[in-house]
Amino acid sequence: MTSTKNIPTSQNESGSFSSFRSTNDCDTPIEQYQCDSTPPIHSSHRHIPTHSQDAPISSSSSPSILRNPSPPPAENLTRDDMVGDEMYSKSWFCQVLLKLIQFVAPEQLHDEIFTNIRQQGDDFLSTNSHKKQELDETFESELCELWDVSMSADVAHLLIEFNSLDLFNVVLIECKDKRCTEIVLGILSNMACCKRTLSYENQMKSVGQCIIEHSNLFATILSILTSDDYSDCPTLVQLFRLIYTLFVRQDTRHFMLEHVQLTYEPLCFILQSCCNKELLEQCSSLLRILLDECNLFETNEQNEVAYLILTSITTAINALIENETFTIDNILENLFNCLQIYTTNEYCTQMLNDHCQIIMKLIETILKYLVHDDVVQVHSVLLLSCISICNFFLYKQGLKIINKSLLEYFLIIGHTCYKNKQRHDHQKHAMRRQRSRTHSHSSNKRKEMDGNDKTANDEMLSKTHNPLINVDCEDENETTNESISTTSYALVDELFLELFYRGLKQDMSQTMETNISIFTQLNPDQRELFRKIIKHFCNIEKRLDDMLDL
Repeated sequence: MTSTKNIPTSQNESGSFSSFRSTNDCDTPIEQYQCDSTPPIHSSHRHIPTHSQDAPISSSSSPSILRNPSPPPAENLTRDDMVGDEMYSKSWFCQVLLKLIQFVAPEQLHDEIFTNIRQQGDDFLSTNSHKKQELDETFESELCELWDVSMSADVAHLLIEFNSLDLFNVVLIECKDKRCTEIVLGILSNMACCKRTLSYENQMKSVGQCIIEHSNLFATILSILTSDDYSDCPTLVQLFRLIYTLFVRQDTRHFMLEHVQLTYEPLCFILQSCCNKELLEQCSSLLRILLDECNLFETNEQNEVAYLILTSITTAINALIENETFTIDNILENLFNCLQIYTTNEYCTQMLNDHCQIIMKLIETILKYLVHDDVVQVHSVLLLSCISICNFFLYKQGLKIINKSLLEYFLIIGHTCYKNKQRHDHQKHAMRRQRSRTHSHSSNKRKEMDGNDKTANDEMLSKTHNPLINVDCEDENETTNESISTTSYALVDELFLELFYRGLKQDMSQTMETNISIFTQLNPDQRELFRKIIKHFCNIEKRLDDMLDL
């Protein structure tokens, strides 16, 4: 069976189709942060979460603030007051951090750990012991500005220099305002994305390493994760985004894997009961990383947990499909990708067989949305995951998992791949002919050139008569599409060869009580299409010749 585990991905996510999927501005890896981080999220990117009335998760305590992100004010900025090379004011950061200390724990304002902040920020804040219960609009806006700029490596390093991790730990422990907690977790998530190392405790470390090695702060983060308080979705989004970032980073992953068991229960609870799409997307992304890159169930020692997570995935998919506002989105891509990863694990075969009927029903529903009017997005990651899962069950259980509707969907998919492959082969042939003609033309031109002007003319020729440079650039840009096309052709080819083999085996069987072939339910045009796909797309004759060395 064709495995998707070795598909090349641009985000170093082996075994996953996720690198080919469309991305949004939040919470999904992009090229700039590949291999060890996730992109920063802005406070201004938040949307109002939606829930069903009975959902146990609510976001009513965290109203959305709509504003355009802008840099913090920096009037009369001097070089000494600049944050690295950024046009931000250190004094402004100190002012906001001092306000944050006063907001959550004014009695700790003069602690030694906050000396660095006080030295540059006392002029901006008159201290008092009054502890506020809610953020006012001005201070919340300032915290949001801090959140926006915390993606900068210079700012992240400045916050470390100011012992802000100690401050953020106090906020997460003492603060009762959920919006403030959300912002602090968002700032930490942005800081954890920073790749540039800094000197911390006489060693060069990344900001992510500083966070996990700050024992008090990391213990507080874990306590929030295991607190059973799932009442505020925006806070949970930032919490799981921070955990996701720390799992994705190579320099913090090993440490996070030591605490991975703490994520199982909240992940399963959210998948089974949450209707907030932003939180579901973050949790499904984390789960995909755990199953894929972290090889969560590479042994059979955690079968019970694997079974629970599998049940949670199918429950979440079913809830999404039954939702009145159902759309194909990244959540479904992540969840079906997780199911596909299960099929590559030998220890998960039996639990998948137990869920076969449920999963195939979900796939049939998804194909109903993906395949219609002879239009198929063969580059859809969700579609490829579905086909790969079907191949697994077809190989394990035979044609009994296939009904007439599924077979009709497969025929449309196969025909689309056949036409796309024909078109692609024709384009490649035309490209080779064009290159051959261009090379011949360029060689003739060079022979006619005057020796004295050879260098100049060669340069001009390369610019005016040799489109190969542009062609190579275009080829490089199309590498990802070609990779996923190759994967889709391989998966569909495997699917139809297995259908062909199973159909032959069924027709030859004399022991079945009802030996009615699924293929007899197709109309003549569909039967002819199946024959065409087997003969030309799967190239059965050439394969037979190759096998027999004819």
